[in-house]
Amino acid sequence: MSPGERMRRLSPRECRAWLCSHHECRLGYQSGKGPRSAVVLYTVAGDQILVRLPDYNDIVHYAPGSEVRIEVDGGTPAAHRETVVVTGKAALAPGDQKPPIDQTAFQEEWPPDIATSVISVPLTAIEGFELRDL
Repeated sequence: MSPGERMRRLSPRECRAWLCSHHECRLGYQSGKGPRSAVVLYTVAGDQILVRLPDYNDIVHYAPGSEVRIEVDGGTPAAHRETVVVTGKAALAPGDQKPPIDQTAFQEEWPPDIATSVISVPLTAIEGFELRDL
């Protein structure tokens, strides 16, 4: 980034590192009542982002088969902000997925009597930006 520039595009490697170093995102999806966005926890597994949610959550019903948007941002208030956006077609991850999903990779524990599903989003359409304060 040259002097005076405020924004820099992140490389694919920087985007992936940013995603791997965080675990909370805003997941945007289209519901039966219009566009929605929810903060959810995620994990990166291979070439996909995985989100584990209770089956009663609207995302489990509306996101699979549809285009979704995942935004992960943060930074230091005095220096800069970084944002990484992943867009892609969400899918329900099958229970017999190979390699199997490591349930311990998820940051959130659900009680055993709450049925959950895992939503996957491929890491194919990914872009990131760094915004510096001048």
